[in-house]
Amino acid sequence: MNTSSLIDTSSAEVTRVIPEEEILQYLCPSLLKLDYTSRKVKAEVVLAAFTFVSFIFLITLAICNAFPAFRALVFKHKVFMCLAVVRGVYGFFGLIVGVYAIFKTTNLDRDVVFGTTATSAFAMCVSVGFFLFEILAVVISDIAFGTFSRMLIMHHSLALTAYSLAIYYEANYSYGSKGMILEMSTPFSCLCYVLLKAGMENSRSWFVNQMVLVHTFHLRSVVECYLWYVTYQNWGNIWHHMPVPLLTLLYANLVLVTFLMTPYWGYKKTQQLFNPVDWNFQETKNTDKLASKKE
Repeated sequence: MNTSSLIDTSSAEVTRVIPEEEILQYLCPSLLKLDYTSRKVKAEVVLAAFTFVSFIFLITLAICNAFPAFRALVFKHKVFMCLAVVRGVYGFFGLIVGVYAIFKTTNLDRDVVFGTTATSAFAMCVSVGFFLFEILAVVISDIAFGTFSRMLIMHHSLALTAYSLAIYYEANYSYGSKGMILEMSTPFSCLCYVLLKAGMENSRSWFVNQMVLVHTFHLRSVVECYLWYVTYQNWGNIWHHMPVPLLTLLYANLVLVTFLMTPYWGYKKTQQLFNPVDWNFQETKNTDKLASKKE
């Protein structure tokens, strides 16, 4: 038996585009024709994603002034709400890609290290554009408003680095795409903040949305356990073939979200269910009160 021919077949199997396995054929078939191994194409998709989410942020900021409930908000709260909307849009995108990657058997399952699809390659580049926007927006807003979103900055910095290295090495698209489903909480988190700022924290809509939001963190834990199980099934391939920087970042991120971020955010949102306040700025408010007293 010719072993080398088997290896070649396997390699071709995990790199070729199979249209029936692609979400892009239903959204925009022309995207299937792009060469996602080209640095130029990668840069263009990243830039397009960055521009798109920046546009959503600016449009949302402008729309705020059309509603009396939001027009009266302090500017930093408007900014935070607009960032929440951007995260919600990306979260919806990530949910679609994540469901596709987990429940549809594709090249991502045939090789969890180097397996790729056009959909996953496109999604990875979009993610780099989104996280690049997020880091810049959060850092600038923290400097401008005297806040420090330490966990958010840490999470998004690690995610930006991991996704950037993934598209550089053209590896780890399987975990990158499946892991995007963890953004399932962001659309409901966005709606939570919008309802809170609209003064609807005692409404049925608030309660239902908050219940769903809390349970998305329970589902996140299920997904994280699944990703650890995928590791168990494929550890030999991962250990021997995953580029070391990607291997390190993959499990640094997975440990953090499994044992720190998801439990913490789940706890905070459960707390908010029974005490509907904007805890993102509670510390800032207390600091402002102390400062005004001293004056």
